[in-house]
Amino acid sequence: MNDNILKEKISLSKALTYLKDGISIALSKECRAYLVVPVIINILILSLFGYGLFSYINKLIFDIFQAVPEFLTFLAYVISGIVMLMIIFVGCYFFSTIATIIASPFYGLLSDKVEMKLNNSHGDDMSIIDIIKDIPRILKRELRKQLFFLPLALICLIISFIPVVNLISPILWFLLTSWMGCLQYCDYAYDNHKVAFNDMHKDLKDNKLPTFIIGATIAIGLSIPILNIIIPPAAVCAGTKYYVEIQKHFRLV
Repeated sequence: MNDNILKEKISLSKALTYLKDGISIALSKECRAYLVVPVIINILILSLFGYGLFSYINKLIFDIFQAVPEFLTFLAYVISGIVMLMIIFVGCYFFSTIATIIASPFYGLLSDKVEMKLNNSHGDDMSIIDIIKDIPRILKRELRKQLFFLPLALICLIISFIPVVNLISPILWFLLTSWMGCLQYCDYAYDNHKVAFNDMHKDLKDNKLPTFIIGATIAIGLSIPILNIIIPPAAVCAGTKYYVEIQKHFRLV
């Protein structure tokens, strides 16, 4: 893979529209049939784990108020708010990632269809048989992405428990999930073309700002209950659009 740096910098306003465009593409008549299985998987996973997550949050907030003296009640509200937001943000992202891994073969199909739509090409679609044959490779690729993510997540987790320093942990989590938001969902298009993980990651690093912005919109969307059911397939469409633009508008350096 060459060093792919976009000739025309993607503006902040344009980068912010990728996910919106992804939703429109996902709901288009050419692509909506590819949403059924992933959306069902998202509903099942998020419903199952979401109940447990909110039960845990309620208990944790109760414990915080029990531990804080009455004259520091205001502090309990602040701590509870920060903890709740961080748990919801990271938890929804984590559960959506589990659902995404399970649905990854179907997202490969969706990405292929989106790329054909964006390029106005009329070749043969990837078949279910093609995807089934590719499942071992697809799961290996998903494992590679998680092996990239987990060490960084562990560092953020450790920082979360260090007094004073942990004040920056929400920012670190947001930056990490933003980067992974773009990487996770752009990768389906790269993987369909058998592009190595490191080459894909280099493309994203060569275009850091739009990558972070696109990933941030995806990460925020994944943290919003109900909306996060449709966000993963929409993010695949947005990521595929980003991939197509990188391939069409790059210069060699």
